[in-house]
Amino acid sequence: MPESVGSRIINRPKVTIFLYSIQKEWRGFNVYVDSGADMSLFTRSDAEFLGLSLTQGEYRPIAGVGRVLVPAYVHAVKMKIGDSVLDAKAAFADSDEVPRLLGRTDVFSHFKITFAEQDLEIIFEAP
Repeated sequence: MPESVGSRIINRPKVTIFLYSIQKEWRGFNVYVDSGADMSLFTRSDAEFLGLSLTQGEYRPIAGVGRVLVPAYVHAVKMKIGDSVLDAKAAFADSDEVPRLLGRTDVFSHFKITFAEQDLEIIFEAP
């Protein structure tokens, strides 16, 4: 998905995924596909949007670039990518100033993921 950075357009590996809410509805999120992220990451507002009580999750601070620790809480979520539905652990930061990331834990092992840079596509293939 293209983003403007100054006068340049940079294509970022973003996809739309869905998480199942407490209200029993699928809610969509645009996330960066990040093979360097151990776990998927969402914001405090995302937890509220899903009806989750942020601090009821397992406390696990997340270290990002620059090793700055962000307080976060891990929750079990139901995630939908394309037609595939999976149970995954996802961290929700105690902040809205973090990017949404689709990380490896409980996700990448379910797919063959291809970054087709020339075509500006990310392809998720379920076995």
